[in-house]
Amino acid sequence: MIKILSSKDYEEKTKNYGDCIVFIENSTAIVYDCGSEEHAKRVVKLLDENNIEEADVVLSHNDDDHFKGIPYLINEGRVSKLFTILLLKYKKDLLDEIDDERRNRNSIGDSIKDLYDNIATLSKRVKLCDVYADAEQMPSQMKLIGPNFDYMLQAAAKGIDSREGNTIDKETITNAASVQIQLTSNDGTFLLTGDCTPAAIPEDIDLKKFDYIQLPHHGKSVLAEEIFERVGSKYDMVYLVSDNTGSSNGGSDDLVHKAKGHIIKNTKIDGDVEFSSKSSKLNKPLFTGRILGI
Repeated sequence: MIKILSSKDYEEKTKNYGDCIVFIENSTAIVYDCGSEEHAKRVVKLLDENNIEEADVVLSHNDDDHFKGIPYLINEGRVSKLFTILLLKYKKDLLDEIDDERRNRNSIGDSIKDLYDNIATLSKRVKLCDVYADAEQMPSQMKLIGPNFDYMLQAAAKGIDSREGNTIDKETITNAASVQIQLTSNDGTFLLTGDCTPAAIPEDIDLKKFDYIQLPHHGKSVLAEEIFERVGSKYDMVYLVSDNTGSSNGGSDDLVHKAKGHIIKNTKIDGDVEFSSKSSKLNKPLFTGRILGI
């Protein structure tokens, strides 16, 4: 089962609840992002219903709408390991990338702690794993897709070096280099993208091999169009939009007019999006040539 949690039935309609995607198969649970305590409480319930004590958690990037529910899961003792990009491991690489004689490893480290202070607060509370250095600790159903190391390093260096601005490839630095993972289950192969820019998905990754692709940044249309173009004419591809952004601009509203001919499941419209062999009505839909699920 893979379930994308929706905030459609939550009480406060204008709040940005963010993303949360839950994968459960046999005794393995993986949580990709958890943007609010409301989501986190539902994750705990799903774990209990499946008699699973702990989940591996992947944080795509450290924005609140992907992070804020994770401390709750840790407090409840439901996180085995947290996978994300741990930039403190790469201070020397970042120093070489920035090439600024005013900088040293200590100052680079201080900048990282300032920019990623929420991740730093977790360091003594849960086992933190770097998606590059600790990839062998990932569960067998999960695989790192991107960003590749050089792209991540370039983006991070630009974020730390204030002379370079704070955007890259049409996204903020933090969003652009979101961790992308592949999840493989009995229900198909999923690509989860967080808020990444499509340019950060490595060129050698054939998007046609996936059955389901999360459209980046809550269905932001300019990014979705790049994904559509790269996938091309795979008409049974199902695109996933996690848009729980309340009154803020989640991006999927202006996707409607640009999504013709694509199968799209959107939490803003459809509520929870679940794919499970036990739920026939949620099985992969047939292509009809119309805009579906948005």
